Amino acid sequence: MSAIAYPLLMLAVTGSAADAGLVASASLVGTLLMLLPGGVVADKYPRKRVMVIASVVQMVVGASVVPAALTRHVYLAHLIAVGFIQGAALAFYVGASRGSIRRLVPPQQLPDAVARSQARDRAATMLGPPIGGALFGAARFLPFACDSGSFGIIALAAALLRRPLDPPPPPAGAVQAPLRQRVTEGLRFVLGQPFLRMFVIWATAVNALVAGVRLTVIVLAQRRGATPVEIGTLFTISAGCGLAGALVSVRLTRLLSGRSLTLISAWMFPLCAVGMVLSPSVWLIALMAGLTGFAIMPVNVILTAHAARITPDNMQAQSGNAMQLCYTSLTWIAPTAFGALSDAFGPEAALLVAAVAYALTAIYLQFHRELRTLSKNAPPSAVA
Repeated sequence: MSAIAYPLLMLAVTGSAADAGLVASASLVGTLLMLLPGGVVADKYPRKRVMVIASVVQMVVGASVVPAALTRHVYLAHLIAVGFIQGAALAFYVGASRGSIRRLVPPQQLPDAVARSQARDRAATMLGPPIGGALFGAARFLPFACDSGSFGIIALAAALLRRPLDPPPPPAGAVQAPLRQRVTEGLRFVLGQPFLRMFVIWATAVNALVAGVRLTVIVLAQRRGATPVEIGTLFTISAGCGLAGALVSVRLTRLLSGRSLTLISAWMFPLCAVGMVLSPSVWLIALMAGLTGFAIMPVNVILTAHAARITPDNMQAQSGNAMQLCYTSLTWIAPTAFGALSDAFGPEAALLVAAVAYALTAIYLQFHRELRTLSKNAPPSAVA
């Protein structure tokens, strides 16, 4: 809801797309800056407490927008601060919640747990923006009031969890590393594990390309006569395909090995990028985008569950946040790069460049020996 409501509010008040972009970017910057410290805190202090405090912070700062929207005293600095603080709090929350999954379910249920989490996120992606837009149309303060209230519900739900969520305490007399070293410990762990390093390199490249292709698809659809409503529907269809992929991902992992599903998904990206270039209608473009969204969901489940299995309890939050920092680190620059490509050579050429880059990532996985650990019936590797 807030992803659409904050830009709409700035556009309504100032009419400036640049101001709306600053507000949208503030949350991402706050999250990226706090991911590594948030992982350390979530592995050192009670995870339930971290989730509750982070949610309360998000609730309070989000609620401050309600009177501003009601009285029409909306200031850019205020909304940037709200976005930054909420993004920073999110980094602590996701670290604690990610570290809690393996404490809540046994190892054999990790794929199911990750699949349900993916399905939840896709459902939010589908439903949040139209609900936020509708509430904003009814009254400008409504989406912010509902968003703030939702964080209060999250805080209450986290407080009511009964299972222990924290990793086993360190041995008595264990020497704690300096804070500066602990902040980067998760990143060093990820880069030191061959499987996690492979996962991060591939995901970083793919996420950056997806961010660039998303903008290019909008340009391509506009040039082929699509209306704004049709373009919005295109992305709703894509998100719906992703939701369907998340819902059937566990069944697919029982039919095919993790390696096979990962390679199928990796090669779907370049094929569908070429398919978008050749598609004569916006609905075929939506189908191509939906196919990649469907195919990537089982892979997310497989790779995330395997990463959770091979990561010690006391590193779950730190390594998870470090991976998120890596695979979102280039998403901010990709839209600019692909926008420049589209302006200079056309969206079709930009998509062909993306197809070549996607193919290179698929080749990287095709011959990577760590992917063989996901072969059917292969025992998961362990970390001491």
